[in-house]
Amino acid sequence: MKRFLDIIGDLRIAFWLLLAVAVIMWIGSLYASAEYQLFDSLNGVRVQDWFSEKGLGALSSTWWLPALFFAFALLGLNTAACTLRRVMALWPRRTDMPAKRFMVLLSPSIIHLLFIGMLSGHLLTFTALTQEKAPIEEGVVLDLAGTGEFTVKSVKNEFFDKGSLLADRIRQTTVELSFMKNGVERTVPLEFLHSISMNGALLQLDMQKRKKSGAPIAQNPADETCNKEHNYHYAELLKETRPQLYIIATRDPGLFILIPGFALVILVMGWYFYQIGFGRESKAPPID
Repeated sequence: MKRFLDIIGDLRIAFWLLLAVAVIMWIGSLYASAEYQLFDSLNGVRVQDWFSEKGLGALSSTWWLPALFFAFALLGLNTAACTLRRVMALWPRRTDMPAKRFMVLLSPSIIHLLFIGMLSGHLLTFTALTQEKAPIEEGVVLDLAGTGEFTVKSVKNEFFDKGSLLADRIRQTTVELSFMKNGVERTVPLEFLHSISMNGALLQLDMQKRKKSGAPIAQNPADETCNKEHNYHYAELLKETRPQLYIIATRDPGLFILIPGFALVILVMGWYFYQIGFGRESKAPPID
């Protein structure tokens, strides 16, 4: 067992795995930029469903995705083995040192365990995500991603001031949603950049611009003011149209692992570096 951990948890393997992950992600970014529409369809879809429907038919462009998951899986295994080795060496010595000193030495291993948990959270997001999108208008009744029925009571647009360079443009949109809870009707506002949670699902606003109306007519070549660089011009100003509003409901179980994981990593790392840099533990010899 110790020999196995020594091989799997070797730091040199960790270096090459990190390098492999970086290279695969760089290669993937080139494929994604070259075939944007294909990879853009991955947003909001479970990766295994997307790969079976579209990825397998384009393996020449999507091969790097399973390679990336495999590299991350090996990195997680390497990190777990490295952490276990360190804890096995540290644990028998816990009674020979102060508790604070022991916790300082244990902190890197705790951070590694949190990193493994965050990798698991990302995997859960990719494989268990549920996302639904629907256009909204006043009076529409929706039930998205298991949120339960709710009604769009009103849609209100707030515009920039007349004296602003963005005059008559939408500054913020507020959508009031009503739903029944314990037999009582409740109303909650939903705005851009301000999401809400409903029955475990995250609700967000999205929008898509509509094409402007107006038909071009041919220019008159005899017109001296005709712009010869263009073939057509518009007979009248194009009418402005409001963008189509959408509501996106996302159920992401990995989010409840990632956000606490990030917070704990920041706290543990901050405490660890404070103790190493300013505390008495900076004078204590390190452990192998």
